[in-house]
Amino acid sequence: MSHSPPLRQIILVHGRSTKPSEADKRRLVRTAMGHGVRRVSERAADELVSGQVAFTLAYYGDISNRILADKARHWLTERDAEHDWGPCEGGGYYYAALARSLARPTEAFGPLDYDRMLAEEKDLRYVDEIAAIASRIANPLGLGQILVRHSSIDLGAYFLDPAVGEAVRARVELPLLRALRAGRKVCLIGHSMGCVVAYDALWRLSRRPEFLELLGDSPNPVDLWLTLGNPLGEPGMRANLLDASQAPDDRFPRNILRNWINISAEDDYIAHDKTVADDYREMLDRGYVHRLVDRPPIYNFWNQAGHSNPHKLYGYLDNPAVGAEIARWILGHHPELEPNSDIGGTRGNAHGAASESRGNARGAASE
Repeated sequence: MSHSPPLRQIILVHGRSTKPSEADKRRLVRTAMGHGVRRVSERAADELVSGQVAFTLAYYGDISNRILADKARHWLTERDAEHDWGPCEGGGYYYAALARSLARPTEAFGPLDYDRMLAEEKDLRYVDEIAAIASRIANPLGLGQILVRHSSIDLGAYFLDPAVGEAVRARVELPLLRALRAGRKVCLIGHSMGCVVAYDALWRLSRRPEFLELLGDSPNPVDLWLTLGNPLGEPGMRANLLDASQAPDDRFPRNILRNWINISAEDDYIAHDKTVADDYREMLDRGYVHRLVDRPPIYNFWNQAGHSNPHKLYGYLDNPAVGAEIARWILGHHPELEPNSDIGGTRGNAHGAASESRGNARGAASE
């Protein structure tokens, strides 16, 4: 029995730091994302798991692992068969924590649940405040751009080494261009540094002749850009983007994005500036994007080895609020629908109590 090719495709760009092999990373991402979608819609999850929605992991972990090999040798204990047997993390390290995440009841993603988790796990509650204070001091002094470039070896290499930047962006640009050429609706998901890489890739691609030839009567072909744990609101990060030094008319990805939805978790120490709609308003004003929305902060319940990590990708993907955004897109519902609107096969409120107010409890750990 023949199957029609998928009409929709999700492309996910992961963040910085050491990574498991591409196969392990893909397995972890698909498991967390599939479960997060299933929390709110059985039908959408079935389409995702069955392959009716294509999935591509824009993996550049092999590049990061090689850059970080000397510093992180104790983490890179295995070899990646898909990337010349280069060093990588052992994927099994994350399985127990992922199992705990999947076992969390869908209705237990609110502020009181989060406070209870922090009481049980190691709570580095001031990491986020320290990052925010450092940002407020550095940016008026013009030091934000420098701090960002030197905050981590792999991020610095992306910004400062043209060959590294080119290689990383190609991992996003090539599958994105293939999907657009195939006429598929695309949901691009970025996490952490992956948001930066995706932004740069979108900016470059929106100006390439081969993309412009595809536009025709269908501008803004990337249906949804979903950013998670996104640092693009940080002035020092914006100053390092490819378009930062361009003339005003040459800034921002143009005519490639339809909807940009941004979601950040409380206490996410990478996305401590949790809004981007204010920083990228000009994209709306110029008509480069149809809609740009910051959703209310959610709670990321990832914890591993006794440490909470509100920035972890798998914790974001298993959150019902994130699952609801992906499910609505899979089912073809317009992203302008409100987060708690019916998406078909819904179990419970997609956001739970994620947007309720809570105390000033903080929890953070390294990415």
